[in-house]
Amino acid sequence: MSRKGLWVAAVVVIVSNVFALGSAGINRGGEPDAVLNLTERELRLAPREAENTAMGLRLAWIDPAANAQEPGWFDAAKLAEIGFDCSRPVTAENASHYRTQPPRSTYAVLENEGAAWQRYLAAPPAGAEREVLERQSHLVLIDVGHDPSALRARYPDRRRTVVVPATARMAFVNDGKRTPFLRGRVSVTYPMELNVPRHLRPVLESMPPGARYAFDRRFDRLDRPGQPLADAPHYRVVVKWGRSLEPWIESVQAIGQTFAR
Repeated sequence: MSRKGLWVAAVVVIVSNVFALGSAGINRGGEPDAVLNLTERELRLAPREAENTAMGLRLAWIDPAANAQEPGWFDAAKLAEIGFDCSRPVTAENASHYRTQPPRSTYAVLENEGAAWQRYLAAPPAGAEREVLERQSHLVLIDVGHDPSALRARYPDRRRTVVVPATARMAFVNDGKRTPFLRGRVSVTYPMELNVPRHLRPVLESMPPGARYAFDRRFDRLDRPGQPLADAPHYRVVVKWGRSLEPWIESVQAIGQTFAR
């Protein structure tokens, strides 16, 4: 590469870094949009490759209506609100119209250990055990919409709810036993993984190799026998979402114990 090319490449890197720092500063300036106190149930340590020095925590949340037999709150009206074409009659003749519509970018509202979580425990899916449910993520999908400001106004508790970018899909449900209906689903929220800053890694790095919190003990015993399983989450994480709805990890603390390396 010529000297001019090297200068151009250097300028591009510098400008990119300045832009990134400026964006981060704007995002973190002022009052955070949300501050959630999460645990290993909601933020699970991502696998690390030997050559990768980064450490990440993957955000886990639940949709209690994922396997429901009715549309629930994410019905045709809500789907139309976020941009899906629900103008045709919901009949078998129009199945292709509904099943071929692409996903839509939107925003999702997640609530941590709130009323939606309590309703989920009070009316669990058929055959589900309370102990298993309680070991799952306590972060629950409760709403979607295109206007994050409107969603924040509707859910003002910044210590309990967070608004995040998401992708939504539409399902045409027709099992032949009832009238067909439309049901929405959030397939992914962003970012899917949060980077752990180096100075906040000691608690996570001090966990015994292979130690895991048992999200479902029956599955864990059969699937990975011999690994140490914890009865409680290993760590607690405070996460803040800024003005641009981009999150960062504020702190990581061990729960109830200090791990020896």
